[in-house]
Amino acid sequence: MKNILTIIFLLQFIIAFSQNIKIYHQKKGDTITYYTDNQEIYPVSFVFVHQPEVENMKSPEPFKMTQVFPPKSVKNKVASFIIIDDSKKWSIKKMPGYMTYIGDVTIKNFDSDYQYDLPFKTGKSFTVYQGYNGSFSHQNENSLDFTMPEGTEIVAAREGIVVDLVSNNNFSCPTRSCADKANYITILHPDGTFAQYYHLKQNGVKVNIGDQVKKGSVIGLSGNTGWSKGPHLHFVTYLSSTTADKLMKTVKTLFKTGNGTKAEYLAEKKTYSKNY
Repeated sequence: MKNILTIIFLLQFIIAFSQNIKIYHQKKGDTITYYTDNQEIYPVSFVFVHQPEVENMKSPEPFKMTQVFPPKSVKNKVASFIIIDDSKKWSIKKMPGYMTYIGDVTIKNFDSDYQYDLPFKTGKSFTVYQGYNGSFSHQNENSLDFTMPEGTEIVAAREGIVVDLVSNNNFSCPTRSCADKANYITILHPDGTFAQYYHLKQNGVKVNIGDQVKKGSVIGLSGNTGWSKGPHLHFVTYLSSTTADKLMKTVKTLFKTGNGTKAEYLAEKKTYSKNY
């Protein structure tokens, strides 16, 4: 009881991932429990840097160094501590700092056999200018660049929820210095993977954050914004990662091509038609 202010002050070092993430504690009897509310529309992963340090307290269960909290969830238990002897001094000396990540960083198994639709409308054909591990900007990255005129309608290659977007940029250059000038859409899929559609034209995003999009629905218009040498669509699917470059582990994706009866990994310099 006498140490409750110590706990309050210790909470000051905890920095929320966003205004929609809140960590707090409750005391009930001889037990102090830490909780988090995640009001984001996507899972959020917390990776703690060390174990909690306590005096005259014990935890009824092991403290997990990596914890994932579901979207739109409240009162998720982070840790709890029980006072061993209330007649003696007790304290939570140090709660660990942490890093936060969008998505579930613990996912190992995802639907690697899922067959994506080509990200453009039926009756169209486009060439993969740069493929997986391409020499220009895809080194060690499973991304695809489709050469296409500005204003081409882009469709969702897979169903999911829109979790991030930028639409106001109107600038490009062929160097990395322009990487943060791209317009894009990020969609979270049911298996926990994300897809990003990059280099969209200014005001070319046709969805809103929180929208549930269906496979094949129009989500934007292609453009030439950001790190780009010419009009094209950059498509990448990834899992959130604590260690990989850009904090994402990019994954290869199967696409239905031709009349839709065949699924394949797309290859650089080849042209693909969508007739389904």
